Amino acid sequence: MPRYYLHIHNGHDLELDPEGEDFPDLGAAQLEAKRVIGEVWLDWSEARIGMAIEIVDETGQTVLRVPFADAIGRTQ
Repeated sequence: MPRYYLHIHNGHDLELDPEGEDFPDLGAAQLEAKRVIGEVWLDWSEARIGMAIEIVDETGQTVLRVPFADAIGRTQ
C-alpha cells in the first residue's frame, strides 16, 4: 500500500506531515485530506480559504493539491 504525506500549506509555509499514512490509492488520500480540511476549518481560527493540503508520495513528489476552498465548497 502506498504511503502519502498530507502537508498543510498556509499560503506561505508548509506544515509537514512527518509520518504519513498508508492509503490504498490516491483517491483515498484525497478523501482523508478533505476530512482533515473540514476539521482544521472548524478548529483553527486562522484557517483561510487560500490554504491547501499538498498530498506528497513516497518519493517526495507532490501528486495532488487540495485547496481548502474546494473541500468546504467556497470560492477563493
